[in-house]
Amino acid sequence: MKLRRAQERDESNAWKAVARETFRAFDLIMTPALHGHDRQSGAQAAAAHLERGRQLMQPIIDRYVADARTPLGRAWRTSRVARGAYVQAFAQAMAHASARSAGEPETGWPILYSRGALPLIVRYTGDRRILNDEEDPR
Repeated sequence: MKLRRAQERDESNAWKAVARETFRAFDLIMTPALHGHDRQSGAQAAAAHLERGRQLMQPIIDRYVADARTPLGRAWRTSRVARGAYVQAFAQAMAHASARSAGEPETGWPILYSRGALPLIVRYTGDRRILNDEEDPR
């Protein structure tokens, strides 16, 4: 039971780190001037935060896949995650940031920034103080 709680706490901290990077990217996309950027350089910085968020999400995905009991279950989870909402949302947001940094016209708003679309991200972006209180030590 203690191991399960520790894993849940670790996963909670991991999702909080992913949400923090997502929130920073959103700030850079929405208000680049507040961070000393123009629109293109703000989008480049946002893309870096999105890439870091995707990298922080990878261990969560790996644990989910590894927890399957059979090889077939692992294969199913791997394909499910690859088509999953979170992976696709990060890919879409990164494409949006890349297009914006290249000066291309925007085709739409990424689902990653849509309120309520991804509950595991929204859980930690709802209160900005949570994100600002625990800065990433890395």
